[in-house]
Amino acid sequence: MNSFLTNLAANGRRTDILERIETPAAALTLTRSATLAITTAGTAITWQTETRNRGFIWSGADVTIPTSGYYLINLQYNAGTSTTAYGILRINTIGVGFFTNSSISSTLHTFTVMRYFVTGDVINAVVVPAVNSTISIAAEGTASESPFIHITQITGSL
Repeated sequence: MNSFLTNLAANGRRTDILERIETPAAALTLTRSATLAITTAGTAITWQTETRNRGFIWSGADVTIPTSGYYLINLQYNAGTSTTAYGILRINTIGVGFFTNSSISSTLHTFTVMRYFVTGDVINAVVVPAVNSTISIAAEGTASESPFIHITQITGSL
């Protein structure tokens, strides 16, 4: 047991306060409320609905990083057509890398990337399918939930 937990136990304090210490400083979940056409030329996903927000500013497709640190980003969606796809992460309008490739021909696609960002970076995600399709809409916790982007700060603080 680490010394922090030992001190908590020795002083008769509750360990449920650990959640407050381990909770990321910034976290965001966005989705859409309407289907979106995605083309083989690539389509930036425009977000419409915020389901969770701890420290972020966002507008349309753009999300502004609130403070420097490492972030984990997960993007998932269901396409109306079975296809292979890849995702591009853009920072300040520049494509800086690919999300993990979703190379299986499927309607369900999920992309994940971890990267260091600095305060004020503006990010967005572009999806490029092999065939034109649409991004279907389904609520969280339902079959084929889609689309969602989850952004969690791993290091740093607000």
